[in-house]
Amino acid sequence: MRDAWIADLRRDGKSEESIAKRVRRGDVLRGAPYLAVPCLVTDGAHHYGDARRDAAEREMFVVATGAGVQNFLVALAGERLGSAWVSSTMFCRDVVREVLGLPGEWDPMGAVAIGHPEEVPAARAGRDPEDFLTVR
Repeated sequence: MRDAWIADLRRDGKSEESIAKRVRRGDVLRGAPYLAVPCLVTDGAHHYGDARRDAAEREMFVVATGAGVQNFLVALAGERLGSAWVSSTMFCRDVVREVLGLPGEWDPMGAVAIGHPEEVPAARAGRDPEDFLTVR
C-alpha cells in the first residue's frame, strides 16, 4: 500500500521531501498492534437501472459504512482502546484486496489502527451545542 501511494505521489510530481512527509502520516497504521479494514459491500443493494438512483443507492451504502466505522471507534473508546481511522486503503483498493485476499466487490474504506494509548487522554472541555448546531 505504501509503495502504491509513493508511486501515485511521484506521478503527481511531488518532491521526495513532500512524499516522505505524506508517507509518515501512515506511521500510525504501521505502528499499531492491530488493524481493522472496514469494507463497503453492496450485497442487497437495489439496482434501479438509471444512473441517478443507482448512484444514490451506492451513496447510501457509503454513508452507512461511515456510520458503522464511527460506531466502531466509539465502541473501541468505550473499551479504553486508542484508535485512528486513516483513509489510505481507499486509494489503493486493488492492492489491499490482493494482500488481504478480499473479494473483488469489497471496497476497503480506510483502516483503523487499534491499540492501547501511550498515555491517558486529557479530559476535554465541555462544548455548547449552540456553537455547532443550526436549527431551522
